[in-house]
Amino acid sequence: MRIGELAGLSGVAASTLRFYEGNGLLPAPRRAGNGYRDYPVETLERIGLIRLAQSLGFNLEQIRKVLASQGSEGSHAMIVQGLQARLEEIEQLQVRLGEQRQGILEMLDGLRNNPAGAACAHAGKLLPRQADRRG
Repeated sequence: MRIGELAGLSGVAASTLRFYEGNGLLPAPRRAGNGYRDYPVETLERIGLIRLAQSLGFNLEQIRKVLASQGSEGSHAMIVQGLQARLEEIEQLQVRLGEQRQGILEMLDGLRNNPAGAACAHAGKLLPRQADRRG
């Protein structure tokens, strides 16, 4: 199928498909006599995998490594290891976001409970408590 058709079916812009191809995420398609790219149907599945991996927070280099290893002996283990590492990153991020949320709630509470004229002067005193918690 031509790039326009592939773009329509996959929901990915033709320019993004060319980018994926240029960066090794999609194999170079064969070229028709007129020079047009002719993608096999399997390319749709590969694009789906790329988009799924991106939605889970994997960067293009990580995706490229997994795609390059497909079919190899260590492919399954690499995917499992990558998913476990990403899960750990997400859990650490959740902890940091929870701490930031608590700091903001404390700051809001402090600002709401101070007279309007003095609220901003006290804001600086609330910020270090958040920073100390990360320590």
